[in-house]
Amino acid sequence: MAKKFKLDPKKMAESLQNQPEVTQPVIGQKIYVPSSLYVYRGEDDFAGGIATISKIEKSDFLPPDHYNYLMVGIAERPGSMYNWRPLLERQEELKKMYGDQIAHPDPDDRPEFNDYNADWR
Repeated sequence: MAKKFKLDPKKMAESLQNQPEVTQPVIGQKIYVPSSLYVYRGEDDFAGGIATISKIEKSDFLPPDHYNYLMVGIAERPGSMYNWRPLLERQEELKKMYGDQIAHPDPDDRPEFNDYNADWR
């Protein structure tokens, strides 16, 4: 039987100490997102760059200042969500990496990079 997940209020409070206030995301806001490359799922590869926030989700059980409270989705990659706080913390780094590049799907359709029956699974 699976172990039931229980939040430890003391650990949660400790994780919130000295956390800076987080800027709230806004639908339509432009942000930088990183690239994502997948082994044996090349069809899902994604080139990072400037993206547009299209969805915002807030946790129902974490406090608003928790590191994992906010998630954002982008128009350029429907169905994927990004943890807002670490993404926000990386904006300067990502801006240097991508400049004016627009984030977009960059699939690698070669069969050897899309083998769902790979022997390592």
